[in-house]
This record gives sequence, structure tokens and C-alpha cells, in this order.
Amino acid sequence: MLSPVLEQYQISGTADHVYVEGAVKQSAKLNADGFFERLLVLPSQRCLDLLRIAVGVHAVDRISKRRKQGDGEIGARQLHLAFEVRDVGFWRQPCVNELLVEILSFLTADDWSVDFNESRQALGSGGHQDFLPLPRPFQPKQVALYSGGLDSAAGLASRLLADADEFILVTVGHQSGLHARVEKQLNALNGILEASRRTGIKLLHSTLTTSLEGGKAKRMRQQERTQRSRAFLFCAAAAIAAKAYELERIEMFENGVGAINLPLMTGMLGSALSTRGAHPTFLDLMSQLSTQVTEGSIRFELPFRSKTKAEILRDLNVCPGLPAWAQESRSCVHTALRESGKTHCGRCPACIERRQAFACAGIEEDLNIYLTNVLGEELPDDAEADYLRLYRHDAARWLDRAESVQRRMTNHLRLTDVPTDQDSAIHELQRRHSTEIVKTFGSVFSALPSENVSAGNTP
Repeated sequence: MLSPVLEQYQISGTADHVYVEGAVKQSAKLNADGFFERLLVLPSQRCLDLLRIAVGVHAVDRISKRRKQGDGEIGARQLHLAFEVRDVGFWRQPCVNELLVEILSFLTADDWSVDFNESRQALGSGGHQDFLPLPRPFQPKQVALYSGGLDSAAGLASRLLADADEFILVTVGHQSGLHARVEKQLNALNGILEASRRTGIKLLHSTLTTSLEGGKAKRMRQQERTQRSRAFLFCAAAAIAAKAYELERIEMFENGVGAINLPLMTGMLGSALSTRGAHPTFLDLMSQLSTQVTEGSIRFELPFRSKTKAEILRDLNVCPGLPAWAQESRSCVHTALRESGKTHCGRCPACIERRQAFACAGIEEDLNIYLTNVLGEELPDDAEADYLRLYRHDAARWLDRAESVQRRMTNHLRLTDVPTDQDSAIHELQRRHSTEIVKTFGSVFSALPSENVSAGNTP
């Protein structure tokens, strides 16, 4: 096994850029003025530090490509980052330093270390103009992260149907048209609910976009695909919004299965291939860091941690128009499809889970948005077909209550610091999810000829 090579980067920032210097020189553009304008307050220097740290981490995560091991596994990286910050005394505190490293290590399964130096940019010159004390349209009651994906769309609609209201929604991404697309989606939601309830909803929406410039910006093949640190950037922006409105609760509309995200194979436990961006342990750590940065009380929550994606989506059936509206969400991992009218490939893991959720929620989809109809076509023999077979096979093992899959879940929960008193509920949630998989796709044992079902062996 190859030992990781220490990679060192220096990260500095101005009002609208973050600069990374190391083996690769990389600039990341920070389009934050619109984000701050919606907050009607310029964040503190410490909050601006957090934002630039998060952008810098994400930039390094993208440009530092993981090395493959001889056995095909993807190796961990050893990363040392030196940040220029304004509130250097705060960030140099051992408790803060250690918490930041723990968050990054948990998210990416890499070995991180960080240092902080005084910013060379003069203190007090944030580069952003203070806003006039204009009246706010209303005082939000809670913050929520909103991506425009299926979980966030169905989750928001479900919360609004349950009489929650007055959110400030925070969207973070790298696409220039993201804000307009999400605004269109939210306006349509408001129209549907207004027609149904004869009253509108109160939502504020703020978008932060960041993008690479120069360096590896246009060389996607040279970029790291996992990019597990994105959740740190998303949550940092949400914490800043919460501080601006003096709110404590930040909701993330992720289903419970996706939040825990049990890897399909034992070898992936603790791997960077396993996404932990909505994991309860990460959100607890992020709550701690956000509370210290803002000197307030910030708490990230998962209101749907006990539900599957289909169970959230099923809530929308009570309101005419919402099931069709939810189909305007985006789930596909292939964000740059080039075929006109097609927004989803239909066969990647995200599309497979999307099809399953709509089917189990009893919602008939418009299939024209998919390049491949995974429920009506046999997938070619490739990686995505292998994923679907393993996905179905694993579900069947859960319904068989095989000891090996339950042990894999228990090991995953211990490795990710989930309290033991939650094991029973999480196992039951996984079984409900497995029932949905088998109902949608059927079970597969023939996919793995060497599998001894009665012996309880799994990959």
C-alpha cells in the first residue's frame, strides 16, 4: 500500500477570491454579495474567515487528486493547510483547531492538519459594503439548506404542508444559473400552495456561488471527483445566515437512509467514497464549530431522519400539483447532460434512488426527462449495472435479516460515532428502505453466483 504524500497549501483571500498556493496554484471566485445582501447584514470578520476557510478547503479538495492503490482502492491524502485569517487568535485555539480537523477528517477520510496566520489584507477592510438598515419583509423562524434536489424539494414541501413557514433558504453551488433555477422552483411551489390553501408562504432565498478560475478549472479529468468537503461549505454558509437572523435551528432536508448512508460493501466503511455530508455526527460537529464561530447557539437538524425518501415524497400526494412539481427537482450526478430535454441519465445511483422513491410514493413520472428508463430497460454490463445488482442484492439480504448486513451496519454506526441506543431504529429504517427496493426492482441473488444465501455471506 502506498503511503500518502504530504501536500502543503497556503490559502489567502480577498473580498471575492480565495487563492490556493502549493503544488498547484488555484483561484476560487466567491460570489457572495448577493448572499450577504439577502442577509441585510455584513457578517463578522470571524464568520468571513469561516466562509473563506470553507471555500479554500473545497478548492484543495477538488485540485488534490487521490492516488489509486495497486489493488484499485483509492488512497487517503495527507493535507496540510495554512490559512490567512482576520481573527487569528480565535482560530489558533487548540479546541477550535482540533474541531476543524475532526470535521474535515470525518467528511473526507483524509489526514488533515491546519495552521493560521494573520491576514495580509488590512483588518477592517472586508471589501464588502455595509448595507442600509432596510426593513426585512419578515423575520424567518428557521434556516434550511436548499439545493433544488429531490430531498430538499420534497422536504420543504412536506414541512410547509405541516404548517412550518417563514424559512430562509440557503443554496450553495458552482453553477451561475443555480439561483434563477431555484427561484423559479420556489415561485412555482408558492403558486401551488396558494391555490390549494388560498394563502401564500413566506420564504427568503439566498444563494452563494463559488467556482474555480484558472489552474484546474477546465480540466475535470485532473480534478478529484469525490469532493466530500462540499458539505462543510454548505453548512458554513447556513451558519452565517442563521447568525445574521439570530436563529438557532438549521434544517437539512435529507432522508434518514441517505443521512446514515451505509456503504454497500464492508471495504467501503471509513472510505472517502462514502458520503457523510448529512450524517448526524458531522452535523453535531458542525453545530459545535458554528456555535463557537458565531458566539451564539447553532444547531443543525434532520427533521426527516426517521423517514425514507419515498416516505417524504408520499406526503406530497395530499396537495394537487405537488407531485408534478417535485419532478422538476434535479437528482442526477451527471450535471452536464448534453441531450436536449433530458435532465437525468436515469441510471446513476442518484437516478436509481429517485425512480424508486417516486414509484413507492405512488407518483407516476414523466419519463421524457430520462435518457434511460431503468424500470423498463436492461442496463448494459457496466459499473452502473453492477451498482443496481448489488443494491438489489443488499436489499434482499436485509429482508432476510442476514447477520452479515446487520453487522456491517453496526460497524458503520460505531465507526461514525452514532450512539448505540439508535441502532434499533436505524436498522428498522434500513429494512423499510430495502422493502421499497425489492418492491421497485425485485431482488437479485443470481447477480453474484458465489453467494451462499443460507450461509449469510455478503460482499
